[in-house]
Amino acid sequence: MSRKLNKAIIKSVSGRILTYIIQLASLAIYARLFSPEEFGVIASIQVFVIFFQMLADIGIGPAIINEDKFESNKRNGVFTVTAIFGIILAVLFFFFSYALNSFYNGYEYQQIATFVCAAIFFYSLNIVPMTAMNKDTKFIHLAFVDVFVECFSLFVVYILYIMSFGLLALAARYSTQAVVKFLIIWFLSRKTELGRPSFGSELYHIKSILKFSLYQFGFNFINYFSRNLDNILIAKYFGMTSLGIYEKSYQLMRYPLMITTFAMTPAIQPILTKFRNEKAMIIREHNRLTSILLSMSLPIAVFIYLNSSNIVLTLLGEQWLAIDPLLKIFSVMIPIQAVLSTSGSFFQVMNQPRLLFISGLISAVVNVTAIVTGIIIGEIKYVAYALVIGFSINYVQAYFILFKYCFVSSSKEFYLRQLMSVRVMLPPIVLYYLIIHIFLPSYNHSPFVSLSINAVIGLVSIIVFFVHIKEKLSDSNINYK
Repeated sequence: MSRKLNKAIIKSVSGRILTYIIQLASLAIYARLFSPEEFGVIASIQVFVIFFQMLADIGIGPAIINEDKFESNKRNGVFTVTAIFGIILAVLFFFFSYALNSFYNGYEYQQIATFVCAAIFFYSLNIVPMTAMNKDTKFIHLAFVDVFVECFSLFVVYILYIMSFGLLALAARYSTQAVVKFLIIWFLSRKTELGRPSFGSELYHIKSILKFSLYQFGFNFINYFSRNLDNILIAKYFGMTSLGIYEKSYQLMRYPLMITTFAMTPAIQPILTKFRNEKAMIIREHNRLTSILLSMSLPIAVFIYLNSSNIVLTLLGEQWLAIDPLLKIFSVMIPIQAVLSTSGSFFQVMNQPRLLFISGLISAVVNVTAIVTGIIIGEIKYVAYALVIGFSINYVQAYFILFKYCFVSSSKEFYLRQLMSVRVMLPPIVLYYLIIHIFLPSYNHSPFVSLSINAVIGLVSIIVFFVHIKEKLSDSNINYK
């Protein structure tokens, strides 16, 4: 079982690494073309785009993957429903954009909304083809698609920028990505088990997956507010420049998660769903995977914390240096999010969307309380501090519910593995800190050179302790195989 899951994860991660390298390069270019305020305006409307995309999805993708068989007539009926949802939601969003003008004190969103409406429609249309690719674990194909789409959209944005379209050039990125990605994924889905969808008349088939999908939608709905309320309130009370800085710092924190956790989680449900009756094996795979994720994320978090200013200067430039203190705070959250973000997939594997919804509801209450507390205090750095505390609380409650009510098993081995991961990674982390802060001479290098030197030192520190790590794992009383 581990071999199958590992193979799917390796395919997903290896594909995603290339994707995120391209996205980081694109981010560096965009950051030099557009100001924090312009990014803030786009981020302020993007928050609501995510909401409308979530309404279009209603948990359809995970629900289809959860099905053992999904005939072509069902597929086509559901595909048609997503198209109808997409049209309705795109029209609704355009009229909703008028309300945003008032909410954000005078920004005119209608021209931007035109591009966004196209993105919403094609995102909705892409749900079924994308699910077909994920169900067959075609992650390498998806990665190459994402790379092409990112490069193509960067080309379009740059052409519009030099033609003096200003903010609309950046807004065009999302519609370009949505249209091109749908066309390619729809074409590639022909060679999947689910097959290429087409329009059908049997719309009632959507009812067959509603029970699972509605709980999934409920989780996504409350998760949306707990993850995006900070952007909405910061834009409202602190302004677009503050939102641009906050959103970019959070985005930089998320990139390591995208390469690790977010790249792995698509592989979990399609593989493990076939073995959901073997609960002991599922638990073993969960504990193994989360310990690996924690071991990977700890050194990454420390590296970002110690090199935040060089990261910002190298990727974004001096106009974004205000990100530095926020990025330090958010880096503390990386190991917590790396482990926590996998929990939802295991609720899905065990066919427990109701428990996923309950856990998500508690998470939403905790995170919303944290965000509002930070806003009331009056500085965005306190929003960041509050979120670190909120995610720490949610780590505890999510795994309590997962083991107590979903796995119906003891969580002792899980926490022992987590502690072992910390213990194993602590020596190279301490060595790295000592080298760059005490033993390494202070030179006035460029940010890129300093970042490169520190990255090499960090990698060497881990390699030096690799044998030590293997010995610790083999000497442990916990079976890691």
